[in-house]
This record gives sequence, C-alpha cells and structure tokens, in this order.
Amino acid sequence: CGSAERIAAVKAVEVDTGATLAPFSAFLILRGIATLAIRMARHAATARALADWLEAQPDIVRVFYPDLASHPQHDVAARQFPHASGMLAFELAGSPAAARAAGGAFIDALTIPERTASLGSIHTIVAHPPTTTHRQFDAAQLAEAGISPGLLRCSVGLEDLDDLVADFDRALSIARAAAAAAGPPPTVAAAASSVPIGAG
Repeated sequence: CGSAERIAAVKAVEVDTGATLAPFSAFLILRGIATLAIRMARHAATARALADWLEAQPDIVRVFYPDLASHPQHDVAARQFPHASGMLAFELAGSPAAARAAGGAFIDALTIPERTASLGSIHTIVAHPPTTTHRQFDAAQLAEAGISPGLLRCSVGLEDLDDLVADFDRALSIARAAAAAAGPPPTVAAAASSVPIGAG
C-alpha cells in the first residue's frame, strides 16, 4: 500500500527484477552452483559457434554477440571476459511486417528450444522481444531502443551444437517463406539503418 507514485515505482522494480526467491529455488541454485563454471564454458562455446553460423546466413541482417568481431563492443568484451556468454540476439531480414511474421514462424518451427518466459536455462530458449519482454513499448519506443520487428533473443543451452544448427536451419527456411508471404525485403540501406543493441 502507499501512494500511486510509490506503488508505480515498486511495480517497475518488480517487473525488472522478478519476485522474491522461493526457498526451494534457493536450494536448487545452491545445489547446482558447483558445476556453474563447467556449464558456462559450454554455454559460451556453443553460443559462439551458433553466432558464427547465424552470421553467415543470408536471412540474418546482423548478429549481436560480444565475442564476434562485428560486435561494436567486441574489444571491451575481449578484455573483460574469458568467454562471452550464452546469450545472443539476431535480426531477421525483411520489411517490418515480413520480419515480424518471420520471427513468429521461426519460433513456431523450432523443435529443440522450449517455450518459456525466462532466459538462462540449460535448455536453449528463443524469444521475440517486441511481443514479450518489451511488449509494453509502442513502435516508436521499440525503434528508439534499437529493437526491430525481426529481433530474436536466444539463450543458448547445453544441447548438441549440430542439433541446434539443424533445428535453426530448418526454422530459417520456414521463416523465409513466412517473410516472403508478408512482404518484400527492405533495401540493404534500410536494413542497416536500425540502431544496434547488445545481446547480453
């Protein structure tokens, strides 16, 4: 309880940070933390390889992963982190309508990643920020934040890399068809005009 301003401030913090950790969740964290370093090395290695593969695909406008030389803060990441992370983002090509359609089709076509609202699992997760984490933003706010209609965020899990690449490759084929049905792709200049953002 409190003033409307105080309640709004508390709500904003809870949206960003989540609820108080439950006792059983704390127990699970303590049980699993002994193998965290090993798991993170696998997350990072698989994410780097997947990012390399995604960057070579013609349907991808750009990949956001700090360990890639193409990332704007690559030099900073190389100095500060022995491994980048298991988080990356990538942007599908197409007009706004086509990219949004492709993003939905891509996620629907995946068979390995789980459908969930949270990132950072041992399982690979792919989310569409414009319709999930940033759904409260209008089109202008999304553009200002550098979140394009075709942006997908990926938390890479511990699955086999070859299995993930095969799954992503098949999903990209389905996304390509959805984008073609929704509208023509933008020019190279238009695709490059959106504001880049980091992935992790």
